[in-house]
Amino acid sequence: MASAPPPSSLFLRLATAWGHLSLRSDVDDIILELLGHFSLEKIYAGTGPGERRAYQHLVKSLLAQLSTIFYIQRLTLPAENAHVGWYLGFLVSWEVTLRSVELVLQIVAEGRESLWEDRPLRDRYLAEFLLSALRILTLHPKAAANQRAKDRRDRFARIHRSLEQVFDSYPGPKSFLLEVCKEVTNRLHVDPDTLGLPSKLRYETPNLTSELYPLADCLSPNYISELAPACESPVGWLPQFLALRDISQFVVGASIQYAANRETRDVRLQSASAASRNAILGALDNIRIPFGLSRVDMVAAFSNTFRIILPDTPDLSRQDTSGSRGDEYELDAVDALCARLKERQVIHRMSDRETMINVSQVVRNILLQDDPAGQSGTARPSLYAVNCPQCHLVGGSQIRTSNIDVPSDSSGALEVRLPPRSRCHSCGEVITMVREISLARRTWELLRPLEPDADTINVERHLPTHFQLGPPKFEAGLLGSGYSAALNEGEQSSGAYQRPKLESSTSVDRTRLVSPLSPQSSALFQAPASFHAEVFPPNSHQQQAIRGQDFAHDMGYTPPDVNISAEPSPFSQYKPAQPSTKLSPMMSPTDPRTIPSLNTPPEKGKSKWRLKFAAARKPSIGTSADSSSLSSTALEAQKLEEIPLGSLCSASKTAARGKSAKNVHVELSQSSSLALFWTQLSIHVWDVGMSPPIMTRAISTESTCLLAAVAKLHLAYVIGTRDQRLTLRIINLLQPSTPAAEYRISSSLWCKSIAIDREENYVVIGFESATVRFFKTTNTEQPREDRLHSLYHADCRGCPSVDTLSFSSDGLNLLAGMRSLKSGVIQVYAWKFPFLTFQETASCRYHVPLHESEDNGLSSVVFRPGTEGEDNLICISTWTQSGTPILVQPQDGHRSEIRTDSSGRQNKLGSRIQCAVFSPSGKELAMVNDKGYLYQVSNLNSNVMDVKKVATSRELTARSDSFSVAFMTLSDEEYIVLAWADALKAAGWVKKIPTSRVSSMFTASCYSANCDIC
Repeated sequence: MASAPPPSSLFLRLATAWGHLSLRSDVDDIILELLGHFSLEKIYAGTGPGERRAYQHLVKSLLAQLSTIFYIQRLTLPAENAHVGWYLGFLVSWEVTLRSVELVLQIVAEGRESLWEDRPLRDRYLAEFLLSALRILTLHPKAAANQRAKDRRDRFARIHRSLEQVFDSYPGPKSFLLEVCKEVTNRLHVDPDTLGLPSKLRYETPNLTSELYPLADCLSPNYISELAPACESPVGWLPQFLALRDISQFVVGASIQYAANRETRDVRLQSASAASRNAILGALDNIRIPFGLSRVDMVAAFSNTFRIILPDTPDLSRQDTSGSRGDEYELDAVDALCARLKERQVIHRMSDRETMINVSQVVRNILLQDDPAGQSGTARPSLYAVNCPQCHLVGGSQIRTSNIDVPSDSSGALEVRLPPRSRCHSCGEVITMVREISLARRTWELLRPLEPDADTINVERHLPTHFQLGPPKFEAGLLGSGYSAALNEGEQSSGAYQRPKLESSTSVDRTRLVSPLSPQSSALFQAPASFHAEVFPPNSHQQQAIRGQDFAHDMGYTPPDVNISAEPSPFSQYKPAQPSTKLSPMMSPTDPRTIPSLNTPPEKGKSKWRLKFAAARKPSIGTSADSSSLSSTALEAQKLEEIPLGSLCSASKTAARGKSAKNVHVELSQSSSLALFWTQLSIHVWDVGMSPPIMTRAISTESTCLLAAVAKLHLAYVIGTRDQRLTLRIINLLQPSTPAAEYRISSSLWCKSIAIDREENYVVIGFESATVRFFKTTNTEQPREDRLHSLYHADCRGCPSVDTLSFSSDGLNLLAGMRSLKSGVIQVYAWKFPFLTFQETASCRYHVPLHESEDNGLSSVVFRPGTEGEDNLICISTWTQSGTPILVQPQDGHRSEIRTDSSGRQNKLGSRIQCAVFSPSGKELAMVNDKGYLYQVSNLNSNVMDVKKVATSRELTARSDSFSVAFMTLSDEEYIVLAWADALKAAGWVKKIPTSRVSSMFTASCYSANCDIC
């Protein structure tokens, strides 16, 4: 017996869609959601060549998805002798179906300019949708609320007129199926009941509430041959055509249902379907179609339907260049529909709060009974009863911890014999066997899949990529014309009071996270000069500035010189009177970690927890060896601000010994305008979005600080002791009264890297032995541990350390980078939100030779998510002699080296990279080399990248923890922010480089040359 041919790609998609669409009670909502989503997409539909193609793809996807839904609905319609009430919950309403048809016809008629050149959209996609939807309207058991035939005729007349408008908007030859649609609407608007089913199909047709296989008698070849007898008049051809089309859909649906149910019985479905197909193709010869319609096209329509399940059916369709592309559009549309239905099911399940709480409690209780300590993390919990007098219960994981082998799946024996002299955990009696309570395991297997994880869906729903069509580019010149411009001129001429524009220097809540030195701490709005003069006496600004300087002097902070004018500025900020205070609202006097009081005794000796030395050379601060590549305009736009670190450095000198204890570490937040300047014994939090920067918090670590990171709301740092005991503390910066979350890290692994995710749900720490742990910021539950080399060996001792951890700008990807100390190979591991599983990105393996001079290892591994059709990118940089920074596309492994085209050594990027970071938009990459030069890399996806030196900082002799770089949005503008510190000078520096000013310098020539890209 010959084996059956493999199923088509569309067959597999339809089988998946079958599982999501069959017997659903929310079909109306699904259709309305599709049409509403398309309406939001249509807002930005343009008329350019690329925009037209995108809109055509969008319309075809909508039609293919609606056709799939109405195809499943056709198979759900009950027979006339069935009780209709049982099926109404699974059927789409008649009104939603009719309005959907009218809306689609309106979209096609009005979109003539964009849809004109796409004939398959009308000839195939529109025609198949209309035939399916019109068949539902004809056979629906609940036609409308008002059952009068006249009302139904009027509604069908509207559809007929709309279809005629489509024919008029697109002159020229039409496909066979589209001509059939016009004939159907013409018949229905005359008599809505003229296209009913034949008698046998009307009463014996099956539906999805039962199995469609084996094929019913009304789908057999014998009945098909009787359905279309040879006749001379072409009057009855349309009911015959529609009846044969119904049969073909049920024959195909039987095979799809067979696959969706994962049926294994031999019902000879393949041979029966082939016999019905042959009978239908033979019956088509007896149909007398009107003059002007092509019989070949009619047979081709049926052959395409049967090719879904019977690939050996001859393909009689007319070949065109868009055929293969059309199939791809349909496959992609069905895939997108299935993905949306799956997400919709998860969201609905989560919305039923009471049910999901009960399901979660049952699942959690079974897991707790299996493993009360929560240490094993078994994938299949089980529960056993022991043969003690009280018949106590014990979990399968508890038995395994006693080195007793019990089956982990349902295929094992229910009874397990125990070793001699075994005792019950609860009563201590001698026991000889345990017997599984299979009900607990089966309950868990049934309920665990119903416990959804909607985190990824919730995050992706808020991304701009939720829609395919983006908004058009904004033309600023349009604002200067029309009624609004005249209104603005009238306001200016009348001298009316204009509300000043509020300034915002960062995305962090300034009303809570600021120092009293900040003018934004009390300024709520700006007032005109006349109003300001009435409220304050002439010297009130001087008095407030003096009070601010007194506070700064008390806190050990000396701000740069502030220009205090005698007269208030006409745009100065209104400050209501405030009581004098000596304490910052973010620094409570009762907080034991608030400095400057440091009572920690000095540490002696030399051990593993000492940090590496900073650069030994004394470079010049704020200057560069070469700035010839920078224009005067760029240098003027760059702000260099000094941060006094006297109190931070003096505390380290008095309370600790050794050079490493005196080093000042710098860390910039990747999601806010906060920066950390810290030593082993104290941490200062600065808001570098202010000008000058403001210190918002000072914290005593109470021990040796090893790692620190800051986001918008949370500060996380790791402290260690001489006996290698680590503790992670997570502090809420906006709520000082909230106690810090504290984790005692019990293992002997040493920490190497730290990162906070964008949503600030996790603090992730990389350790030795290729280990990564996830700590919750809101509670102190047991952290999750991922051993990256667990696939290769059980014991990871001797594996490389996790040197870098970084989250992508959208917060959906986490990368960990490590370098082997034996081979020098760099490996990259990736997590996707919600970061439950990981895998190695094998295409990013990068060999950098070992034992080179000035080898400071791996410096950065950062991820850029692809947008607007671009591929994802991963940047890998090192501080080595031969490890040139590279960009890797993880999908196909394509990599590009990042080099400068300058032959001179002064402007050379080199391979000694301090750090690298992508911009939030992903269009640019910032890198700092050993000379302290900041390079901005653009055109990341092109063959020739644009690498420009845009700023200078301090020269480095080794990779330093006293240097950091980040992209920040300050006052609605994007900046590249550099921060570094010098413990010998007790000072830090912050330089802000506006990216808009940099990009405008290098794209001016493009505008003058009328570049298409610009």
